[in-house]
Amino acid sequence: MAGLTQQLGEFVASLEFTRLPAQAVETVKRGAIDCVGVLFAGRGEPVVRILQKEIGAGRGDEARVLFTSQKASSPDAALVNAAAAHALDYDDTGIDGHPSVVFVPTVLAEGERLGVSGAEMITAYVAGYETWAELVGRDADKHHAKGWHPTAVFGTVAAAAAAARLARLDPARTASALGIAASMASGLVANFGSMTKPYQVARAVQNGIVAARLAAAGMTASPDALEHRSGFLHAVSPQGRVRVDGEIAAGRDWHILRHGTNIKRYPVCYALHRAIDAALGLVVSHDVRPDAVAAVEVRIGRLQAGMLRHSRPQNGLDAKFSAEFAMASVIMARRVGMAELNDMLVRSAPIQSLMLKVQVTATDEKNPDEPLFAPHDTVSITLTDGSVLESEPVRYAKGHARNPIGLDELRVKFDDCVASALAPTARFALFQRLLRLESLSGTAALYGN
Repeated sequence: MAGLTQQLGEFVASLEFTRLPAQAVETVKRGAIDCVGVLFAGRGEPVVRILQKEIGAGRGDEARVLFTSQKASSPDAALVNAAAAHALDYDDTGIDGHPSVVFVPTVLAEGERLGVSGAEMITAYVAGYETWAELVGRDADKHHAKGWHPTAVFGTVAAAAAAARLARLDPARTASALGIAASMASGLVANFGSMTKPYQVARAVQNGIVAARLAAAGMTASPDALEHRSGFLHAVSPQGRVRVDGEIAAGRDWHILRHGTNIKRYPVCYALHRAIDAALGLVVSHDVRPDAVAAVEVRIGRLQAGMLRHSRPQNGLDAKFSAEFAMASVIMARRVGMAELNDMLVRSAPIQSLMLKVQVTATDEKNPDEPLFAPHDTVSITLTDGSVLESEPVRYAKGHARNPIGLDELRVKFDDCVASALAPTARFALFQRLLRLESLSGTAALYGN
């Protein structure tokens, strides 16, 4: 049997749109809608402005930047677009990371350069998703615990798979693209809550595209770069308990059907979403007022808690990774939205006072389906009169692949994200074009040209 790198090269190179399950196509389109929406919402973020200035003018005209008339080389366009889509931490999640923010900028930028159809872009997205899921699923331990950011690490190799499929590389060159990308993969949990978090995701996308283009030009990599004892999977494994042999499941037992994507309803770390749902249920159903709260306890998984590194945030970026802020925002505003994640509100006396009342209790129990999470999250609120409000256990946040939101709710989020940039008729038209992506002739049709 061929090794892992070679098997994935063969799978990616041979994947055709006609083989894709209908549910996989729908998952990709929902991910594209969500990603494009949050890209618009993040266009004005400081990290995006910095990157946009750095790529400057005159560095290629292969692909559009931020859905504007500005163009850049496809790797640079994808870099800026991915940074914008991840800057607010509002993009979808799945397979221990953020899949659509890797694949949508990849297929838009390289798809425009190569002039491929919407169906080909969807196929490339699935090729990348299956590659990522195959690799991350072979490790018995979770990479966040060691300090790796899986989106930036596995996303690099997965973006290379998507870009290789768009370019129709043969199996050998596709395998080389994966091997090249494996040497370019990096990203740290320590940079969560800073501008470097969206940047390291954006670099994964850019590096994946570059890897595929280098492979297309003839650059080679070790044919066992992923599975070798000194290769990618062993190097990034937290405990070395990684499976490198055996037949791949990608394209056979479809990973995208088993895991899908989870649409975020709050622009904060996904480790918080179940607890926010639980807290909102208590606050709204019991009409809890801020001055009536004595204490709040959030019970979540230890790996989840490890991602929430800011207990006393002083700005909106840090607050995205703070259970204390999330609970304070729920109690004070009865929501956790983009409007709440501003520096002045985070530093305000009422929010800071409420954060002091929040305690996080971590459990080592794990959800067998998603070991990064506890089996469920709960929240309890102790009131000043001594009574205690206890939430029901929340296993799947609203928007999770197993507790999905409807298309109408997705449209509400999309409109909210795009409202400041596009008029209602233009928003509706873009949403509809994304909804029928498989029928579009290419990115020009997507952009309305």
